[in-house]
Amino acid sequence: MTFPTLLDGARGHAERVFLPRRRAQSTEAITFGYLAEDVDRLAAALLELGVRRGDRVGLIAENRYEWLLVDLALASIGAIDVPRGCDTTPAEIEFILRHSGCRFAFADDERTFGELETLRGRVAGLGATVLMQTEGERDGTLGALLRRGEELLRTRRPDLAAARAAVQADDLLTIVYTSGTTSDPKGVMLTHGNVLNNLRTVRDVLHITGDDSFLSVLPAWHMYERIMDYLALESGAQLVYTDRRRIKEDLANVRPTVFAAVPRIWEMLHDGIVGHAQKLPGLRGKLLRQSLHLSRLVGGGRAHLGHRALHAAARAIVLRKVLDAFGGRLRLCVSGGGALPRHVDETLLGIGLPLRNGYGLTETSPVAAVRLPHQRDPGHIGPPLPDTAIEARRDDGTCCGPDEVGVLWIRGPQVMRGYYENARKTGEVLTTDGWFNSGDLGRVDARGNVWITGRAKDTIVLAGGENVEPEPVETVIKTSPLIAQAVCVGQDQKALGALLVPDFDTLELQVPKDQWQIDGDELRGRAVQTLQIGRAHV
Repeated sequence: MTFPTLLDGARGHAERVFLPRRRAQSTEAITFGYLAEDVDRLAAALLELGVRRGDRVGLIAENRYEWLLVDLALASIGAIDVPRGCDTTPAEIEFILRHSGCRFAFADDERTFGELETLRGRVAGLGATVLMQTEGERDGTLGALLRRGEELLRTRRPDLAAARAAVQADDLLTIVYTSGTTSDPKGVMLTHGNVLNNLRTVRDVLHITGDDSFLSVLPAWHMYERIMDYLALESGAQLVYTDRRRIKEDLANVRPTVFAAVPRIWEMLHDGIVGHAQKLPGLRGKLLRQSLHLSRLVGGGRAHLGHRALHAAARAIVLRKVLDAFGGRLRLCVSGGGALPRHVDETLLGIGLPLRNGYGLTETSPVAAVRLPHQRDPGHIGPPLPDTAIEARRDDGTCCGPDEVGVLWIRGPQVMRGYYENARKTGEVLTTDGWFNSGDLGRVDARGNVWITGRAKDTIVLAGGENVEPEPVETVIKTSPLIAQAVCVGQDQKALGALLVPDFDTLELQVPKDQWQIDGDELRGRAVQTLQIGRAHV
């Protein structure tokens, strides 16, 4: 089992459009066949450049066709990409390139290219830097490599085939560095086998087919988005790039069938609906507000027969328009990368969105569990994937009973090999028999569904010795339409406190701005600053 099999599907439906947009702001379409040919050209040129199986190659870029092209070309010859976004600080990029021992690097734009060129003198072993530009005749660009690869394929195709045949499932595919907030970033080593197994298991569990259309908004270098992009590619589905400013517009216009996002985006979409209902005057506003209330009761499983009857009428008359704003074709909505607030989960399920709450980490390639298509109850993240085990364990290492909270440990074919060149950190989280300590607090119920309750390191210990998990408290606070953000504080204090950021638009509906004691812009600035300070001390 080797990574190039991802492209086999692309070659099987070469004429179909894979990317309707080359990037979020583009209208140029890319077919599966065009991508496969470009991967061949680039792979041939990379071999001539000296890139070999096992070499680490930096990929500092954002979502676009060229990101996927470079990623697939490197993988096809056994090179290991080390991806990162363009918003990464130069100091962190320098650490990542030096620590991973990158021999080459790709840069998204001129600014990033300039930063990498500056680093070449300080990072030993870093050779050529390639600007990911395909237009023009400039040397040292992706376009130049593609043109050279076209020439090489006339005579060197056997060399390319031999390089690809050497790639093994246990070879490293990528090293993804996790953000280092209190220490240096750690490089998660994922093999071809890790990712391919996760890809195919998720595809089967979520029933992904070539009829699907994906809307892509998360950074491609994050494993969460990366696995979704691979799902579209291998299944023969369509992948449409968007950005956060265009999500609502593209949901309505692109009309995707699959949309994966982090909890904050789902929360933003939820809050947009609630905010619209608050502002909508007259009978229409009253009906929408009542419909959302009923949706949360139904989605949360707390509705009696009368509620359900009213909700059915609301679905046909009022909520249909809400679903139309999401394009009307969504059959799979995925939330991952963090805890989905319970009230958001309940309301969106009640509205009729097929929301599947999932769980995983970069270290698990990334999916470990996901709510199954037939599961419509909120809060949990479903059972572990097939061939994956998740256990809640006590501090002494013994397994917790059903519904007992402990630290979640994960074992499966998608679990990382370890942290690159960091045996100490690897030993702290990975056992010799393959169990990975996620650091997340959670429980497994009697039905086998996993529930996340917080992060072990986020626990607040009050002066009286009480342990408080801040996330559930913050989630309850944010159910108020007047509260946009909340952060609990109180480590070593007598009582728990919270820093709150109001939802200013909703607040103004309740209290006219001319009654505020300070200017609205000043209040916003103070709120954001206070929240940042609070987070730094939690």
